[in-house]
Amino acid sequence: MEQVEQTNEQLAIVSYCRNCHQNLDAGAAFCSACGGQIVKNRITVKNLAEDFNDRFLNLDSAFLKTFRALFTKPEDVIGGYIDGVRKKYLSAFGYFAISLTVAGIYVFILREYLMDSLFENLQVSETPNQEQQLAFIKNFTMSINEYQTLFSVLSIPILALISRIVFWNYKKYNYLEHIVIYLYAFSHINLVFYILAIGTIWSTSLYTFISFTGIIAYIVYICFVLKRLYRLNTTSLILKTSLFALIGGIVFTILCTVAMIIMYKLGVFDALIESTKTAGQSKS
Repeated sequence: MEQVEQTNEQLAIVSYCRNCHQNLDAGAAFCSACGGQIVKNRITVKNLAEDFNDRFLNLDSAFLKTFRALFTKPEDVIGGYIDGVRKKYLSAFGYFAISLTVAGIYVFILREYLMDSLFENLQVSETPNQEQQLAFIKNFTMSINEYQTLFSVLSIPILALISRIVFWNYKKYNYLEHIVIYLYAFSHINLVFYILAIGTIWSTSLYTFISFTGIIAYIVYICFVLKRLYRLNTTSLILKTSLFALIGGIVFTILCTVAMIIMYKLGVFDALIESTKTAGQSKS
């Protein structure tokens, strides 16, 4: 295969596609076999910025199209992907990956710059171990946030299973398709939450409000998505939501109990238990 030596500004010219290794037509801008773009220039700040703009900031980008459509017509995005549409919107795993990236940025900002300011006005009981209580709350909060990615990954198949059970009498989507539903829905509400959290993290009151209303937003959005996908009427929506809440509550209680036992075994609560014992002894 013909190849021209690489220069400081351009990649070596080859007669085949670097993505699929099929032969290229002369002067082709895209591969006729896989559709990949023929990149000729080496990486620079300029083309990196252009690529970022095309993929994320451009009004016609797949990301912004997906982000907007998941607010107004999630059935078009999710149902379309399940039915084989792959080019119009960002893929389910691609959207999930972006939400995890934003979550990572949020955790980094929280840990490195804002954790102390968020907790400086936190009121804890006036006891000799007040500092230990505050330190435990801060460490516990950071542990929850740092494992957010793991929680997100584990929650998808669990939510999909609960949803499949709730909609057992509907044959429209199988279990794997329910996973796609929650990859999109969970990623979307996560993205919105983390963007709002980053934007309001400078204010303890606003941040706290966003954090507490986030749970309600999750529930409301999931109901909205399922209503649009299954075309549920109000009565069916209420019944399915109630059943989902019942099963989800049972599963959540079991998982929280298991998580607390594991954390106890790992010694997460040791400092708090010890400081509580010390405070009790000092009182007596």
